[in-house]
Amino acid sequence: MSSIGRKTLATLLAAFLATSAGHPTLGDDAEAVPHRSPVALALSADGTRLLTANQTAGTVSLLDTSSRKVLAEAAVGEKPAGVAFAPDGRRAAVANWYGYELAVLAIEGDQVRVAGRVEVGPEPRGVVIAADGKTAYVAVGVTDEVARVDLDALEVTGRLAVGREPRGLALAPDGKTLVVGNTRSRSVAVVDLESFKVAKTVDVSGENLRQLTVAADGRYAYLANMKDRQFATTRNNIDQGWVVGQRLTRIDLKEPEPYATISLDVRGLAAADAHGVAINADGSLIVVGLGGTHEIMIFRAAPKRLPWRVDGSRDLIQAELQNSEGDRFRRVALGGRPTELAFAPDGKTLYVANYLSDSVQVVDAEAAKLVAEIPLGSPSTVSLARQGEILFHDATRSFNQWYSCNTCHSDGHTNGLHFDTLNDGRQDLRNTHERSRKKVPTLRRVAHTAPWTWHGWQTSLEEATIESFTKSMQGTKPTDEEARAVVAYLESLEFPRNPYTRPDGSLTPEAERGKAVFASARASCNTCHRGPEFTDGKVHVVGLEEPDDAYEGYNPPSLRGVYDKDPYLHDARSPTLRDALTGPHSPEAVGGEALSEQELSDLIAYLKSL
Repeated sequence: MSSIGRKTLATLLAAFLATSAGHPTLGDDAEAVPHRSPVALALSADGTRLLTANQTAGTVSLLDTSSRKVLAEAAVGEKPAGVAFAPDGRRAAVANWYGYELAVLAIEGDQVRVAGRVEVGPEPRGVVIAADGKTAYVAVGVTDEVARVDLDALEVTGRLAVGREPRGLALAPDGKTLVVGNTRSRSVAVVDLESFKVAKTVDVSGENLRQLTVAADGRYAYLANMKDRQFATTRNNIDQGWVVGQRLTRIDLKEPEPYATISLDVRGLAAADAHGVAINADGSLIVVGLGGTHEIMIFRAAPKRLPWRVDGSRDLIQAELQNSEGDRFRRVALGGRPTELAFAPDGKTLYVANYLSDSVQVVDAEAAKLVAEIPLGSPSTVSLARQGEILFHDATRSFNQWYSCNTCHSDGHTNGLHFDTLNDGRQDLRNTHERSRKKVPTLRRVAHTAPWTWHGWQTSLEEATIESFTKSMQGTKPTDEEARAVVAYLESLEFPRNPYTRPDGSLTPEAERGKAVFASARASCNTCHRGPEFTDGKVHVVGLEEPDDAYEGYNPPSLRGVYDKDPYLHDARSPTLRDALTGPHSPEAVGGEALSEQELSDLIAYLKSL
């Protein structure tokens, strides 16, 4: 533990010890008390009650904002990820990310309980409740749709296709417009709720879209996101803002104008992992939460307008904002990992869900000052895996704090992007060769899929971790204990249940036929993809090599959870499984034979079931 006793971890440990007692828990055994890890929060319309979605505990906490105390806690499901209040404050809903359901909550005085559940589809995240108090909208990430739910009847009443991997949702104040952030398709869908149709889709050319909010006048929606610039990860490129950057993005909901952005990065002291965003009632203050750099940024939008840049972005924060730090632009260190934000009705009190501090923080946004911290409860000791989770989300371990492990491996998975790092032994410093960039692989069950890297040259996961910190992130070398801690966290990452199998886990008839195709010599799939993880741990030459590759051949990735690993192949050249299997990685390209359309459809059905 002593070797991981850096400032961030020490601060978090103090918070953990301070919050381990005196709060509602799920059991009497103190050692069984979980980390709460609040990832989302919702404030009641009157500002008196606050709900948090506690991801690692599988609970929600109900807080009183005047006393700043936890009133109650209730178990809701597996990995809650989004929470919303009904306007009257007596009903709420929480989306269970790994539970594939919406839990409907009853708020009765100082208590909260689950009043019903609705299956909504695989990996729901964002949720909002309409003004009628009985209609909810849920972002369903794997099926790329918004589900409309009748909270009285406990049933889904409609589904609307939006973009790839919807996550954040926000309702306009008039209740007629829903805004949807589609993180892997880099777009925002604006939905007309009367017709329940997409009115327009705005390509915001941004990645890792997270919380959304709409201004009180209904004109603009705001979101926090990353910008992938696609240059090689050299120190110069990183500090110029040419690898990744963080943005505050504005979308016009009324007029057909392009999106606009404000860059958040300061040279030498960048922002990282933009997640939360909130705007107060009069529009004078806009706040962004930065999980990777453990802070919030507060922008004063009145009386002088912010310098929005239309349909694009600068590399670094605009000089007029940086030069006015302390007035129009302020940074407030919070520690931990700030995620979602909410303004109180007074327009100056800001509530912050802090995932790694297991708390809700209260900030005076006018004074730019942390004024209180409401602990939600934590175990008495910090496990090795939790230490690794802290390091995984810490962008200050990268060069000038530009990004963390979580920036690319979002939530321990993948954000679907590809980057040019030194991990594969080469870089394209002129940024002219698309094939030099490698896709970000999932880290779910990564401890079971040795060897590592796309070329399979790395045989130690601890050493691979060190390589990532020092080469991909251009940061300081982790100690051996820090590397072990990160690996312990990686060992905890698992896939959610597969949505393409039957409820009992058995295969559909199409997938059963596809299983036979998969095992056949004609498809030639299980030559490389075999065993419990559907990878053989060897390196193969498969025709995808480039003349200047530093290593020969590729390590076949695991096919577990392949339905949600798009795009495909090492350089992300195939957007879908069908594209990969009919193009550069078709059976005939790897020693098999061409498949019929029926065989191909069945094979894809089987692959999705893995």
